[in-house]
Formats: sequence, C-alpha cells, structure tokens
Amino acid sequence: MRRLVPLHEPAAMVAPSRKAAALLLAAGLLSAPARANDSASELNAGGLVLVPEPGIALASEDLSISRERIDVAYVFRNQTNTPRTVRIAFPLPPIDGRLLSFSALKLPQPEEANFVGFTVTVDGRPVEPELEERAFVGEREVTDLLRRLGMPLNPLRFTELETAQKRIDKATWAELVKAGLFPDAEGMTEGLWRSEAKFFWSQTFPPGQDVRIAHSYAPVNGFHCLDLKEASRAGYRATYCLDDAGLAAIRRLHAKAPSESGHLRAFVVPYIVTTARNWAAPIGRFTLTVDKGNPEAVVSFCRTGIRKIGPTTFRWEAQDYVPDQDLRVLFVLPGPGPTGIR
Repeated sequence: MRRLVPLHEPAAMVAPSRKAAALLLAAGLLSAPARANDSASELNAGGLVLVPEPGIALASEDLSISRERIDVAYVFRNQTNTPRTVRIAFPLPPIDGRLLSFSALKLPQPEEANFVGFTVTVDGRPVEPELEERAFVGEREVTDLLRRLGMPLNPLRFTELETAQKRIDKATWAELVKAGLFPDAEGMTEGLWRSEAKFFWSQTFPPGQDVRIAHSYAPVNGFHCLDLKEASRAGYRATYCLDDAGLAAIRRLHAKAPSESGHLRAFVVPYIVTTARNWAAPIGRFTLTVDKGNPEAVVSFCRTGIRKIGPTTFRWEAQDYVPDQDLRVLFVLPGPGPTGIR
C-alpha cells in the first residue's frame, strides 16, 4: 500500500510531495517479515501458488497495524450463481537470513510451528489453517536439505540452529558453508537462507452471499538502530515518505536520548496487500488504522489524506481501492536502541 503520509506526533501532519510518494522503495536491509492479504491459491507440484479468482469480490477490508498485533477483517462476496470453493492462502513476507540475521528481533512464538500465532475465523467460527514453509538460497530451493539434516526452515530459529551446528559433523558443515547456507566464519551459526511461509485452507463461498473472514497475528518486527545521519538520507526518507516534520520529530526524540547513545529504536512492520488483486474488481471499501502505541513515537508510511482519530491512532480510507504496492510502516521509539540484536 502506498501514497501515504508520515504520521508523527506531536508535530502536525504534513502531506509529502507526489515525488516522495512515488519513490516508496523496498527496504530490504531494514525490514523483517510481517503479513499479507488473503488470496485465492492452488497447491500444485511446486508448492502453494496464488492464482486469480474472478468470481469472488473483496467487498471490504479493515486492516489494523501496530508493532504488537495485526488484525484484518474481510467481507468477500461470491458474484456468480454457483458455489465457489477455493484454496485461500495467506503468505507471510519472506524471512531472509542473509539480510536479517543482524537486524531482526526474535520470532513472536519461536517454540511454535505457527510462530506468529496466526488465527482465522470464518463467519465467527474458528478455522485451523495449514502452514507451508519452504527455504531458498537465491533461487535454489534447500527445503529438503534442511529437513534431512533436522534444521529449521526459518533462519530466525536461532536456538535450533545452534543445536544443529553441534550435532552436524565438520565435513557436512563445511559443505553447508560452501553452499551458502552459513557464514564462512568459525562459531557463526546464522542461517543465510530465505524462508517463505504461507497459511492456507479450503473455503466455500455460497452464491450471492457475503462471507466474513477475520484473522490476527503478531508481526515479526524488523529492527534497526537509527541515527540522525541515516534518517536524513534521501533513500531512507523516500522509503517511508518521511517528510521534514517527521524528520524534525525524530530529531526531538534523539535530543532526549542519553548522550552516550547515538541511536533510536526503529521498527518496520511490512504488510503484503497487492495479493488482493487476485480477487474480482477493486476492494470496495478499504480502511487502514495504524496505532503507534507511544504518544511520543514517530510513525511514518506512504499515504495521503490520513486522519488522526486518537492520541496514538491514525486512519486512512479508500473506495474501490486497487493496491499498487505493499505497505511498510516505520515506528521510531524514544530511548536508545538495545545493545544486542539477539
């Protein structure tokens, strides 16, 4: 989701230029996973694949984002005269160990297969989705290799990786390093592969009826230490549509930080919304609510026409919405960043 305005308090909101909105870029090194829109899908020989479903419209979507939780409520409408049964998929943004091993916080629920606590209800009734995970180094799939060696497919499962490193013989470990799965440095067990995960379930849509689907989960926040030099860079500002007022708000937070620290805590919550284009027509009504939690925090993302609806909450609404790019929300918190990533 793009074309948005930075939201920062206590400074007044200032709309970004059209150029800034258009320049919203992927923040690869600064972001960790979050979530995505439901999409129709099919399970083929290569794994879960998203496919168009022209007979079903997404009548409305209400999306709420904070650092701690993401909640989404949809109303789907079968526009055909017959029941439609499709496989619904909810893809998580990839977790790339090569980019995130030194920037991501731990998983919300690292001991659980469902590491984000993903829940689903359909018309108020709970549904138990399945989870598909796959792992890649570049375009090469390494899912079977990791499973054969008893390794986790998610590179942020640090404890499991350290345990596996102690179990695997030196010759096998050397081959894994050569294949690009681990750093070529003694004692380093950071997984360098990319994990791709999708929740999915089969869903029937009766003809001419609305089906209400809701889900909730804890995002895996992308963490980075932020100093004024980095926040002032043109590329960083364009990524989050950080305007002059937003940068000034970050400067005020920095001025309150302890003198020995040159950094603030910055978190990124991305959300995949472009998969909604697999459904028929635009999203009839779309509402985005962002809660920055702390009144002193700075939150910035790319949209215009945002309203402040509470001390820490902001709302953006659209009719007949066609998502063009995925959403990335920056939260900058007062106080210094933690001294250790893990």
